[in-house]
Amino acid sequence: MRKRKIVGPAIVGNIVEYYDFGLFAVYAPIIGSLFFPMGDQFLQTLSAFATFAVGFLMRPLGGLVFGYIGDRFGRKLSLTISILGMALCTFLIGILPSYETIGAAAPVMLIIVRLFQGLCVGGEGAGVAIFVLEHLEGYRPGLMGSIVMASNMVGTLLAVFIGIMLNHFCSGGDACWRYAFIFGGFTGLIGLYLRYQLGETPQFISKKDSNQIEKHPIVAAFKNQTASMVIVMFLGGFTSAVAYTIRGYLNTFFREVMQYTSDDSLYFTSFALLIMIVLLPVFGMLSDRVGYRRFLNIICYMIILFIVPVYMMLANPQKDITLVLLGLMGIATLAAGICAPAYCYAIKAFEVELRFSGVAFSWNLGLALLGGTTPMISRILSEKIGIVAPAYYLLAIAIAFVIASFFTKNKYKLKSLTKS
Repeated sequence: MRKRKIVGPAIVGNIVEYYDFGLFAVYAPIIGSLFFPMGDQFLQTLSAFATFAVGFLMRPLGGLVFGYIGDRFGRKLSLTISILGMALCTFLIGILPSYETIGAAAPVMLIIVRLFQGLCVGGEGAGVAIFVLEHLEGYRPGLMGSIVMASNMVGTLLAVFIGIMLNHFCSGGDACWRYAFIFGGFTGLIGLYLRYQLGETPQFISKKDSNQIEKHPIVAAFKNQTASMVIVMFLGGFTSAVAYTIRGYLNTFFREVMQYTSDDSLYFTSFALLIMIVLLPVFGMLSDRVGYRRFLNIICYMIILFIVPVYMMLANPQKDITLVLLGLMGIATLAAGICAPAYCYAIKAFEVELRFSGVAFSWNLGLALLGGTTPMISRILSEKIGIVAPAYYLLAIAIAFVIASFFTKNKYKLKSLTKS
């Protein structure tokens, strides 16, 4: 099946984009000290995480912009523009002068670049999943969607590995983080080249040829598929909150809260990401057999039951490494389980002509409200309430998703991934 050959180039671009976006979380403590010199490590890191969250606030707008392009002019064009913008923004972060060099203009410039970076990444993730699943036209959508999700995590894992390598081999002190961002900018061009070689999806071509392209897709999505918008928003928020606990917060949790070394913190984060990457396709295959809604509900109840005990293992005061590793395996398993069928479930919620706009906006709205703020909120909760407090935040989100899923279940119907 030649169509499967599009998966590799498509997800390589996705890996590059999420490498670029993930670097900010890896280097949050260093960026905080260089761009927000407040003298207090907690406030510096919090400021960096707030800047991290700012990028997510632009993602719903990015979903509108790139969703409109994807539904009106094609999935390929939307994804090509988004990766070019990401590469440029990542390169710019790498060369931005620090507070010591230009004063208050430094954090302002950093926030502006992060806003544009968040805008561009609003077209990724779910956009790549749409592109892949529409090309494959119904071939094992749970598995293929989970592979796209895994590529997101591979990008973050690559960012962590680069961080570890630079810690060991770079002699430039805190300036070493810049090399990682500059490298990301150049690798973005490789992703752009690979993505440019791909063709448009059969489903979009079919709709275009039959003159069924919607002029105002997001308006039509709000009007005709409100229940789908709501459940995908909650799903995007829930999955990203769990995932960004690993991708965005664990490194800082181990480094600042638990007082492990920088290297140990990165190793722990890498271990959790690796477990998650391995398990995502496994759970994706299971969701194809079990059913996407049923599988999501099972994992959701498991998160409600186990997230607090898992966090207690991560935060054990004796720093028992065995308990920490078990906790990392636990949180990675729960994250992989809830993320594996998520893209497929979201994409199947919308008709083809509304799909890119509907998924990109509602998914990214959930990310902006819950996912992107998770590292910042988790750091505040651990500082002000207790080390395990972030687990209760995830517990509350899980309960909110269960409620939203219950009230929308009769209005939600899976759509086809084949040409109509």
